Order: sequence, then C-alpha cells, then structure tokens
Amino acid sequence: MKFNNNKKLGTKITQAILQDTYEAVPQLMTLLAPEGWRESSFHQELMVCRYEFYHEFLHVDDYPSTEIDCRRSETDQEISSESALSFDEYLYLTFPPLGNDHLELFYILSSILIEITFTSALYRDHEFDAYYFDEVQCEGIMIQLAYVNNQVGKEWANIAFTAFPPPYLDEMDVHHCLELLFTILKKHGFKLDYWHGELLYIVELQDMYWAILYGDLDYEEKNSRRQQIKSDISEILQRYDSTYIDPLNLSSIVDLLNRRWVCPFVLAYLHVYHEFPKGYPYLLSDYEGY
Repeated sequence: MKFNNNKKLGTKITQAILQDTYEAVPQLMTLLAPEGWRESSFHQELMVCRYEFYHEFLHVDDYPSTEIDCRRSETDQEISSESALSFDEYLYLTFPPLGNDHLELFYILSSILIEITFTSALYRDHEFDAYYFDEVQCEGIMIQLAYVNNQVGKEWANIAFTAFPPPYLDEMDVHHCLELLFTILKKHGFKLDYWHGELLYIVELQDMYWAILYGDLDYEEKNSRRQQIKSDISEILQRYDSTYIDPLNLSSIVDLLNRRWVCPFVLAYLHVYHEFPKGYPYLLSDYEGY
C-alpha cells in the first residue's frame, strides 16, 4: 500500500510547527471563546471526557482488551497497577494540566494537527517524499514545549502523559482551527495530499468481498460474509445519500462523494491556499487498487 512509504515528519520541523501552534493559541482562543475559556463548551466537554477516562483508567485491569491497552502509554499502564489515584491526582499526571487554559487549547489544536495526516499526507513541491505526524512523537513534543515555554516544571514534564481524545467541536469551530493549522503548514512549505478515509475503507471492504469469493469457505459462509460487507458499505453510503447505490460500484461511490461531501479539511485548505488540495475532487484512478 502506498501509505507504507510515507515518512514520519522529522523532530525538528515537527517541533517548529507545534511551537507556531502554541504561539497562535491566544488569538484563536479569543475567536473560539469570547466569553472566556472556562465558560466555553470546549473546556467543559474536555473535563467531562477526562472524568470518563479517569473511571476507565481505574478499571483498566478489569478490561484487558487490546483496544484499551493500545490507547494507553506505558506510563499509564504502570501507574494503573499501583494504588488507585484520586481524580485530582490523575489530572495532575495527565496533559494538559488542570487549570491551564492555554495548554488545553494547544492540546486540542495539536490533536487536530495529528488527525490531518491520519489518512492523508503532507508534501513539499519538488520533493519526492510524503510525510505524516507521528502521534507519540507529537505528544512528547507537546509536553516538552509546555516546559520550554515555562508552562510546567521539569519534574512534571518528565512524568506527564496524554490519555484522552480532544472534545467534540462543531463544524465552524473545526474550520477556525484548521484554517490556523493550514496557515502554519503553508508557512513551512507544506501542501496536503488528501485521501478520504471512508472511501479508503470502502475500497478495503470491496477487496475483502472479492477475496472471500475466491476463498476456501463453504457457500453459506461465503454468502453470509459477502452480504455483511455489502450491508456495511451501504450503511456508510446512506450517510451521504438515501438513494441506492451499488456498494460494489466504486465509480458510482466516488461520484457520490464528489457530489455530496466536502471535507472540513478540504474547505479550510481552500480558504488558506486558494486551491483544492491534491486528491480533491476524488478520482477513481486514485482509489482503484490503492
């Protein structure tokens, strides 16, 4: 798969991008929360999220699934094996630190930045390589920058860890955040090679469908699995248009998404760069056999 060739963005440039993001926080905070950060839905939803993860953290040993373990750092799992922490003690160890408005928004912005390259990639003109933000690397740099910018002490920075996703943001708030982030990426010479995550997933499901057809299974098992895949694809397509579309017809699906969906990434990119990113509108040739 072509994404396997993408390279992790270097530490130095990642740090520069995140430093610019850190410095842009006050301006964005005024736009997103004119009545004050503590009164904003962002802060309140972030606290609700932290409280939910705190309870999950306390019961991590009761749910030894791979899914939960993968979402936790080694530090998180080591601490969970010791005596139970109070909510305040848990917050003390997690980034962003409790009561630090600047770092809360910095964390949200950094999380969105990482999300930009979950399925897409950054590139520079006249360079062959494509890049992505490494989540673990970014989380470490976030905490390091908090220390370098005198927001936290060295001892705290050495033990802190991230343990929860950012809060939900509505479309306009996401747009403001993305415009800021793309402005920073443009400053550093980067452009976006955009890939639609659900379209990639649909292609994977279609590949599974045909693999099952020629697989070593009995007829009933084959039929059951293939019908489930078609149902899964149709369920995705229903979110874009209630009109029936053949779930195995990739060309029709690509046309549908071009008619019905403009990703917030694409819209914000257009406002900053005054052109669509590479990969939009979607092309059938890009997704066939990706």
